[in-house]
Amino acid sequence: MREIDRQGWEIGLHPSWYSFDDADELKRQKEALEKAIGHEIVSVRQHYLHYDIRVTPAVHVAAGFKYDSTLGFNDNVGFRFGTSYPWHLYDLKSEKELSIMEIPLIIQDGAMLNPDKGMRLDEDTAFKYVEQITKAVEKVGGVLTLLWHPNHILKKDWWNLYLRTLKHLQEKEAWFGTVGEIGRIMLSNQSAT
Repeated sequence: MREIDRQGWEIGLHPSWYSFDDADELKRQKEALEKAIGHEIVSVRQHYLHYDIRVTPAVHVAAGFKYDSTLGFNDNVGFRFGTSYPWHLYDLKSEKELSIMEIPLIIQDGAMLNPDKGMRLDEDTAFKYVEQITKAVEKVGGVLTLLWHPNHILKKDWWNLYLRTLKHLQEKEAWFGTVGEIGRIMLSNQSAT
């Protein structure tokens, strides 16, 4: 982790399954990671997208996160909340906007390629989905958030789809950034208006 951090990559927290509604546990995990790398962690994606819209946003704020990228699909791709634009989450209990910004998850490798659940696609069909969703995001100037699991690089079709996706986005001259970078840009754009 320290080497990845030293090379300038963002380290976000991928907390345990039961942390989605437990601010103390989430803080403990965040602090342990911060101690290991020596600086603040600003972004989070809940393990297996385990999330409760009624409580998790407030738990994230209580734990000190600025950005989340959990709200997407495990078994599909696309716009779970109907948008590719980041937004501030809302606390349903207190009925107020929260400081944490959601960078919505749009495409996940496992949702497309897992042979046992989800869409169960082959590489070429999955790439057609990538192209279609990219076109939709590009049309509105949105954010295309990708989730690729590093443990799948040994699976030829999963790795090939990742490389094809990156090449496709590079050909479109897409800007690539981390969750934190996207969040900071969105915040600065909101301040400027």
